[in-house]
Amino acid sequence: MPLHAAHIPDYTGFDIIAPDRIEADPLRCAYAYWRSIRGDRRFPARSDIRPRDIAGLLRYVSLIKVEDDEFVYRIVGDATVRAYDVAMHNRKISEMAYEEPGFTSIVRPLLLHCVESGDVVAVRGHTGRDLLRVNFTDYENLLLPLGPDNATVDHVMTVSHYASQPYI
Repeated sequence: MPLHAAHIPDYTGFDIIAPDRIEADPLRCAYAYWRSIRGDRRFPARSDIRPRDIAGLLRYVSLIKVEDDEFVYRIVGDATVRAYDVAMHNRKISEMAYEEPGFTSIVRPLLLHCVESGDVVAVRGHTGRDLLRVNFTDYENLLLPLGPDNATVDHVMTVSHYASQPYI
């Protein structure tokens, strides 16, 4: 069935959902792992993440470092690389705004909320015409704060699941 441009939404939309409403298995597994390593702390530290413990999830995982008022993608999983046609590894979100402005206008506020509140952020949504270079129509994202103490978020581990549905 061909895509009909008239049925593609003008704008990307999403809903913030409770983490226990996540549907994608990789995100549910990552959330369970994050909770298990945080123990009685508010959130785990970056050094608590052991890639071998989540080897089956790594294609869905990205690690973003918080640097002052900026976010830098340090590790980008294959699922995210394939979903966007924008180089992300070791790049600041502000640099990517020139290539995919819709991405940064959506992702930056979610990252800010995660960092400032220290809360897990889960979203489910669909893409619109404002995202120019994406290779998916629907997504779920989970933003998991990481930090050295209960007050400081210095990294955000994101776990993302992308799917494509026909527009009819």
